[in-house]
Amino acid sequence: MTFIEEKIRVTLENLQNLIVTERVRIPDISFFRCGYKSANTPPKDAVWQTFSNGEPIKFEKDSHAWFHFSVNVAENRPSERTYLKFTTGKEGEWDAMNPQCTVFVNGDTCVQAFDTNHTELLLESGEKDIYVYFYAGMADCTLFPTASLITKNADVERLYYDIKVPFEAMKCLDKNSCEYAAVCDALDKTTLCLDFRGLMCEDFLKSVKESSEYIRNEFYGKLCGKDAYGEISLIGHTHIDVAWKWTLAQTVEKSQRSFSTVINLMRQYPDYIFMSSQPQLYEYVKQTDPGLYEKIRAAISDGRWESEGAMWLEADTNLISGESLIRQILYGKKFMRDEFGAESKILWLPDVFGYSAALPQILKKCGVDKFFTAKISWSETNKFPHDNFIWQGIDGSEVFAVLSDSYVKRLEPGMIKDSLKKHTDKKYSSTHIATFGFGDGGGGPTAEMLENFERLKTGLPGFPKVTMKKAADTLRQIKEQFDKNSEELRFTPKWSGELYLEMHRGTYTTMAANKKYNRQCEFLYQKAESACVGAKILAGFNVPKKQLDEGWVTILRNQFHDIIPGSSIEEVYKDSAAEYEKTITEGEKIFTDAVSAISENIGTDGGILVYNPTPFTSGGIVTVDGKEIYADNIPAHGYAVISPDNINNSQQQSVKADSHSIENDRLKVVFDDKMHIVSLFDKVSGRETIASGMSANVLEVFEDYPRSYDAWEITEYYKQKKWIADDVSEVVPVNTPLYSGIRITRKYRNSEIRQFIRLYPGSARLDFITEIDWFEDHVLLKAAFPFDIHTSSAKYEIQFGHVERPTHRNTSWDQAKFEVCAHKWADLSEADYGVALLNDCKYGYSCEENILKLSLLKAPTYPNPTADRTHHSFTYSVYPHAGALSRSDTVKQAYLLNNPFYAVKVVKNSGGTLPERFCPALSDTPSAVIDTVKPAEDGNGIIIRMYDSANRKSRPVLDFGFPAAKAYLCDMLENNLNELELDGEKLSVSLSNFEVKTIRVIPS
Repeated sequence: MTFIEEKIRVTLENLQNLIVTERVRIPDISFFRCGYKSANTPPKDAVWQTFSNGEPIKFEKDSHAWFHFSVNVAENRPSERTYLKFTTGKEGEWDAMNPQCTVFVNGDTCVQAFDTNHTELLLESGEKDIYVYFYAGMADCTLFPTASLITKNADVERLYYDIKVPFEAMKCLDKNSCEYAAVCDALDKTTLCLDFRGLMCEDFLKSVKESSEYIRNEFYGKLCGKDAYGEISLIGHTHIDVAWKWTLAQTVEKSQRSFSTVINLMRQYPDYIFMSSQPQLYEYVKQTDPGLYEKIRAAISDGRWESEGAMWLEADTNLISGESLIRQILYGKKFMRDEFGAESKILWLPDVFGYSAALPQILKKCGVDKFFTAKISWSETNKFPHDNFIWQGIDGSEVFAVLSDSYVKRLEPGMIKDSLKKHTDKKYSSTHIATFGFGDGGGGPTAEMLENFERLKTGLPGFPKVTMKKAADTLRQIKEQFDKNSEELRFTPKWSGELYLEMHRGTYTTMAANKKYNRQCEFLYQKAESACVGAKILAGFNVPKKQLDEGWVTILRNQFHDIIPGSSIEEVYKDSAAEYEKTITEGEKIFTDAVSAISENIGTDGGILVYNPTPFTSGGIVTVDGKEIYADNIPAHGYAVISPDNINNSQQQSVKADSHSIENDRLKVVFDDKMHIVSLFDKVSGRETIASGMSANVLEVFEDYPRSYDAWEITEYYKQKKWIADDVSEVVPVNTPLYSGIRITRKYRNSEIRQFIRLYPGSARLDFITEIDWFEDHVLLKAAFPFDIHTSSAKYEIQFGHVERPTHRNTSWDQAKFEVCAHKWADLSEADYGVALLNDCKYGYSCEENILKLSLLKAPTYPNPTADRTHHSFTYSVYPHAGALSRSDTVKQAYLLNNPFYAVKVVKNSGGTLPERFCPALSDTPSAVIDTVKPAEDGNGIIIRMYDSANRKSRPVLDFGFPAAKAYLCDMLENNLNELELDGEKLSVSLSNFEVKTIRVIPS
């Protein structure tokens, strides 16, 4: 007998056509165009019009409407089910960008969503008053909204899936295998029971029951459930990008739609377990649909819904600061704990563009011991060697990591087979985790997927065991198998350092303004917190915790992995800029209010209060009443009042500039006719830092047409086409009492680049204060510095430390790192000398041999055609240093560049009680950096967070500027671990390589 597969296929087509027994279009539909809803009911002043079911309607991009109708659902026969079916003509297309609907039945709590993959809603009998809140999608379109009541024969549908799932599974098997033959034979015999001579007649329905009984008994009952190697542990999931090709406002609606669909499907499928990771999405639902939110809470309580994930949202981990990473987990875990009683133990980041080597330590000290992602499978050059492994961070901390190949899988037999095939570390764990459901724009699992699971879980011949369980349980199971097999095999798979994604390297640079906002806000809110600490200790200042929290949540939200990387649409960045501006205004007010609480109560003869927000006692230029002054010896995280008589602004004699040189007692900088630097001579070390015959601060322009993902990418072939922005139109030497430099204006096509290259008295830091009006398309702008340094690796700052990356291209792994991420600095050093390249808001670097480059701007057109075409202001700096990096002031100079001093006049106040100088916490070891001084989350004392910046062991002594009663070592969530021994106002702390320590201090 031949064509058995074809016979089964034809049988399935016949059954599928017979599932729906009746279809009735709903008459009398009302229609009302609207904007974004403010409630789950239409506005009372809505002007409704009659809508002819199925007629074409033109919708503009990002537009909404309400549909309203009532139906009376009759009692069904035992084998029948009634559904509301809603279609638009876009079915089968990508649901993230196409029409999506929120459905309300007899109330204002959403019961389910309609989208291109979810078009049916099961209805119970009775009167139904239905409102459909309709979203047209992200493009102008003509749609055909059609609402119908359909009746399905449940027996036919059940048999259809009973045959369909093993049939699809059979096609994944080797045709010469015994399993293939067994499944084919069982399905063949099942189809023989069917009688299609009279469709939907009594004989046919009787044959359906006979076929069902046969396949249930002979196939599922006897052939399935045999022992098989491996387990695919499934998790219902919907990845929702908090913003991407839609705005935050649309994400609010996506959350409500996706989560309501999950809850509704849970009523129909008792084995369905779902997980969602982002508190921000839960918060949206809590605000917009309290009834739905309570259903979610109940599902969590019942063990059907897993709230897991650790962070406030799925944030980028390359670009954000160490303190931001901690706050993501602090706020995320607190929400999950307070709202659901859940303690997150997994960092769930399926779609983030690379993972910082600082993360393992942060995770461990936040009570998170496991990590999950799928994105590393996107690497375009090298295949990552493991999917179960120990991930070791820069300090030596370790967490267990599990990788998958995708986070938006369709649950079908082919996916199961493919997942098992791609599972790399089979000898360490026979269990592989797989999420399923439509994602990116939400949607989640469908009824069809859950029907598939009902058959797959029986253990089809030739297939692994298929289960559905919580992510936490699955990862725990994988870890147990991993530990056991590692011990028996006497080898443990381990990866040390960053999980570098060999893709999406343009995200370090695209949307420069957004990245600058982030850097600015991170420093601002840490500065505001430290000022609040000082004001509270000294003046009893009432810390505005609520406002600080609100500001941090805005910062955290905009660190989402498609916002801060620059990969979202234009509207997202308009919203983001408005949020940042509001956050900056409020953060500055918190800071200045705290400083005012101090300045108004200082006992002083008057002068200028200078606040230093950095971890280092130092000096800096401040502006008071439009006049620049130099303030010296200002304490870290504190202030000093400077008497006008003690201000010395007459240092001009030690720094001077002419049209082609700048010089002080530390450096001499020489320019050629193109105003490129041809000499940067370190006078103290007697060393030239620019490679012989080469020029530095060369503004290189590269053609930038990546092979895919325009805003996300830089493809290595960009280096083949290079131009120099060297059209100098103006050169102006500048000499002032505080600094000297040269102002240079360059034209490049449609853009203008203005730089003030500035040097200070007694300083080895050369600043490039840059203003660019950028109006280019598809080019990448870099600043290149060929240093006279010989080394095989460069060091790049990451959160709470740094990593080394090769300057050569020996292996494919080295070659893939042609563009890398760093924070405030990168450094090329030999044993006794080096040069650092600092910045105040950039993240993209590249280094080949001795040429270190900073990526300044990109100009993609997709998905945002106006990306970066605007005015930009930023500063980068060159800092030569004697000795190795660990012995230099590079870290200090980077903080000073990024977090400038603040000054305000103070009047004479003989009745003031506060000192003219105050420092809440000072480290006596320069490499032991006190990064954070903040009020404790619970209000009990202050939190000091410090880290080793030099990859060395030390025992710094902390000097508190106030009487301290007690001190405790804490985890990063501020839970006390053990009490520390104080010596008056001092505390000795042991600090290991790149270690971060969090200390709670209780003032007396």
